[in-house]
Amino acid sequence: MPEHAAGTVIAVDGPAAAGKTTTCLALANTFGLRYLESGRTYRIIAFEALRREIPVDDTREITGLCDELLMESRTESLLTAERYASDKLRETPVNVAVSAVAKIAEVRQRVTGLIRLWAKTQAQCVVEGRDIGTAVFPAARVKFYLTASPEVRAMRRVRQERADSYENVLADVIRRDEADMNRAASPLVAAEDAIRIDTTRLTIDQVTSRMASACRNQGLEIIRQCE
Repeated sequence: MPEHAAGTVIAVDGPAAAGKTTTCLALANTFGLRYLESGRTYRIIAFEALRREIPVDDTREITGLCDELLMESRTESLLTAERYASDKLRETPVNVAVSAVAKIAEVRQRVTGLIRLWAKTQAQCVVEGRDIGTAVFPAARVKFYLTASPEVRAMRRVRQERADSYENVLADVIRRDEADMNRAASPLVAAEDAIRIDTTRLTIDQVTSRMASACRNQGLEIIRQCE
């Protein structure tokens, strides 16, 4: 088995506000999976860089910050650290900075290693991100790629966060898409064997149902039903 082999891994990739988090949580509840949002780690690094006034495009400084945070988080993994409030990690400055942090290859290598170590301790897990099915777990049992039109994704984000105008959020969604899809290190792209779902005109229940059916077809046993 490969060095990063884990138990059953469901990989879910896609751009911002495509519905990854909501559907991953539903799948986790249905099949008894542990859930991990890989992007949160990049946001924590970006948040700390801004707080410490470290230029987010300085590869050496950001990589050093990443190593420092990893050393500090021995008792509480940076992947699951609860001391960072979600609303703070999704403020506009962090939304802008995270693209620069996430494109640094050295940082991605470290976060990828963390994710693989975490997954090794799980019997079944669902991991969401932008390179989970392509770079982190290319042999994942089931892979999904969720997407939707930029306009619909922007509207979803406005409804969820209610912190900015639709026009500004749409511009940020498009900017993030371009940054994620065009970065040299692990760009956002659907894995060749991923099940692609366009969520533009689908409800969350419809998306979750399609994903659950695919998981069942791969022999994943239902542990408990969604509430």
